[in-house]
Order: sequence, then structure tokens, then C-alpha cells
Amino acid sequence: MHLVFAALVCVTAAAGAYVVWAEYSSFPPHFRGFGEVTRKGEVAGWAVDASRPGARVEVELYVDGRFVAHDVASLPRPDVSAAGRAPDPDCGYRFPLPALAAGHHEASVYALYAPGRADLRTLKQLGDTLHFDTGDDGRPSTTAP
Repeated sequence: MHLVFAALVCVTAAAGAYVVWAEYSSFPPHFRGFGEVTRKGEVAGWAVDASRPGARVEVELYVDGRFVAHDVASLPRPDVSAAGRAPDPDCGYRFPLPALAAGHHEASVYALYAPGRADLRTLKQLGDTLHFDTGDDGRPSTTAP
């Protein structure tokens, strides 16, 4: 009986280690960033890859769970560099929001991670989901926590 229990413990530990490795290799924790919804009707922020400080990060915007846009974070953000969050000040992004119905919406910005093969890509969310409301004109009127 002890042998069966020991075997189960070993299998469980191996499975746990595999899950941690798969999570880390598929969704690496080295992406950093921040975004906000602006009154100009944009989602703007910055993104860096701490494992490759000079590399540009591909970012994607999703609004209400739907893909909206893809770009590379390469706009000037000297404030981020001055704060010590990025060695390169050109790490910003800006996405215009699409026309939206009046009401509550959610926007999420993701770093696109391609570890090697082009057909293997994952997304890592940068910061928190952004909650905002739009008025009858479709422009952001408030941001919610």
C-alpha cells in the first residue's frame, strides 16, 4: 500500500511540475504594461518585455471580448522610462476605440507572445481589464474601477 501511495505522490508532483512549466512557457510573466481609456476615445498605455528590454512588444486590443486592433508598442513614452519601468522610452501604444453603443464596456490589452513557431502564439493580458461607459455619441464618458 505504501508503494502505491508513493507512486501516486510522484505522479502528482510530476504532473504539477509539468503544469507549472507549461503555464510559464506559454504565458511568461515577464511582460509588463499599463493602459487606460482616454476621453479622446482611445486606449493608450505602454508595454515592455522584461526578458528582452530593447525589443518591441506586439499588442492587441479587445473590446467586449472582441478583437479590435493589433499594433507594436513603439510610441514615445518618456514618462515610463523616467519612472524606471522601461530602458527604452519608445514603448507606448494607442488604439482608437471603435464606434460603440451607449452603455458599459470592457477593454483589454494583451501582449502577443510567439515563443518560436509562428503558429504557436499566446496572449498575456497587460494590467487589469479597463471598464468604461460610453454616452449616446459613442465616446467614453466615464471610467469605472
